[in-house]
Amino acid sequence: MEKNRIIILCLSALCFSGCADFLAESSDAMLTWEMAFDTPEKLEAQIYGIVDAFDQSDLFTQSMQEYLHSASGIIIWKAQRLADQWLDGLYFTKYSADPKNSTRYAQLYTGVNRCNSLLDGLASSPVDDDFKQEIGAEAKFYRAVFYYTLVRLYGDVPLIVKSPDASGTLNNPRTAYYKVYEQIIRDLNDAEEMMRDKIRAEQMAPGKGRPCNWAATAFKASVYMTIGSLLSSYEADPSDQFFDETNPSRLPDFSAIGITGADSAWNLAYETSEKVINYGPYSLVPDYRTLFRWTEESDWYLPERIFVIQNTVSVKSGNKLALYSLPQYCEGTSQKEIENGNDGRYRPSRFFFQKFAADNGGVKGTAATGEDNDIYVSCPDPRFDATFIHTSYISEKNQKKQTIYPYYNRIYTNDSGIAYPYFKKYRDPRFNVNTGYADFYMMRLAEMYLISAEASASLSESRGDVWWNRALDRIETLHARARASVDKGTAFSPSWKDREFGSTEDLVNAIMWERFYEMSGEGHEYFDTHRRGARWLVEQIARPLNEHLHQVEQGPKGDVPGVWAYTYLNHEFTTSVQDMRKSLLCAFPYVEATYNSAIDPVKDQNDFFWQ
Repeated sequence: MEKNRIIILCLSALCFSGCADFLAESSDAMLTWEMAFDTPEKLEAQIYGIVDAFDQSDLFTQSMQEYLHSASGIIIWKAQRLADQWLDGLYFTKYSADPKNSTRYAQLYTGVNRCNSLLDGLASSPVDDDFKQEIGAEAKFYRAVFYYTLVRLYGDVPLIVKSPDASGTLNNPRTAYYKVYEQIIRDLNDAEEMMRDKIRAEQMAPGKGRPCNWAATAFKASVYMTIGSLLSSYEADPSDQFFDETNPSRLPDFSAIGITGADSAWNLAYETSEKVINYGPYSLVPDYRTLFRWTEESDWYLPERIFVIQNTVSVKSGNKLALYSLPQYCEGTSQKEIENGNDGRYRPSRFFFQKFAADNGGVKGTAATGEDNDIYVSCPDPRFDATFIHTSYISEKNQKKQTIYPYYNRIYTNDSGIAYPYFKKYRDPRFNVNTGYADFYMMRLAEMYLISAEASASLSESRGDVWWNRALDRIETLHARARASVDKGTAFSPSWKDREFGSTEDLVNAIMWERFYEMSGEGHEYFDTHRRGARWLVEQIARPLNEHLHQVEQGPKGDVPGVWAYTYLNHEFTTSVQDMRKSLLCAFPYVEATYNSAIDPVKDQNDFFWQ
């Protein structure tokens, strides 16, 4: 085990910018490089080094939830925003000079470089070719996921598929976004063909939750969905996306991966997601709540899991998801005495909490019960209570009830803990002060149902046609599972049985919100609120948010400042489609643009971004 740890550390050093100098100046380094690939155990160790890269400080299981997804309109920080951090939320983007933006970019490339290092070293490895092939395919899968994250954040990014060497360069120009998507699909195709199947993956790494070849198929469905949504908004209105009509190199061209327009992308998304649903080695768990229970050993091995970042003690030392999402001394955890001021740093916004309830049979409070009578305080959809900690909870420190939103007169005080609900999904009984052991779902089977539904609705030409009904069927499967996720009987919500949709656009929008209700707090918010274009972001997020800010619950009571006044300083979200184009991508990190000589800090900045 210690040998494996040394190899991982050695290879990690090769992944950073000093790699070329390190190799050029040290002949011993070359010997170490060769030795790092000479046994199957060392190759497996490098795979774990790549997997560990997903869990860096500013990525998926840590501060990305807070710093990126707070620019979605769905998630909010617990306290007042400052300077660019506050503006990021108002403008749905991340600024060029934001340190978290630069760090996230660098850490994603750390993952890419670890994949490249392994793939380059396999060529001269003496290990059996079949073993090398499946290890290389898994590395390509991970590289595809890293690049899929990068291209959705920044559009054009440097496309690097080789490790830098003594004669190489660390300065790489940005590659057109559609060529990055081409590489992602190439990597996923190779992974789909050559990765281990589920049985062999478990045999080779028992209990480690390593993804199998079907995970590559599932991610292909997600990639096709994203391309389909980009093209749909562009074809409806060329000014709706970040593509630049005056620059031919910026126009969408996905022909190299067999996509000639939105419909062909949606067809691929539908076919690929249905393939996973019908033939993959996965199944939906009967009870939605089980996905976030974390009390039974089986909770870490559920059949719905496609790709997860695992946090069991046997795999790694845990993550910050519980700390950043739960209230202090949350009931059901082990936190009883020691304080940590970082608790509850990212929350579901009041707007999202209210919309979830409103769309799924929610109940409003009454003044007679001591609750606000103009807002929703509960919801019969079982996913609601599985997702949120709201109204109150019992402190593990003193066993007293702590009242939180939504509860009468909880507009705002300096203790912002009561001003918003909390996410519940990462509450596990072993959480104590810093480290939690709940897993992070990079992808689970329910998303395949949602992709199939969205693709079907996007292909539908009229209300009630075949595609329309396919979309409804896939949503009903998830709704039926949710309704059954109660201790006794069946809940009456969620259900679309009596809901009418006037157009395919209405149906698509409803499915988009279903993604949020089903998977909120699971790292999809920023990506999903941005991929369908500026008009969608204005109409579905910004305008409803502005209406929400004017509700009574956002305003002051007595001398206490309201949430709107405190959190947003009485500012509203932009509702200009042209301005919203500036929010579709994060600004390219200033640090990278400054120190990468192949990138012009001004000319190579994203075409539309907030100055």
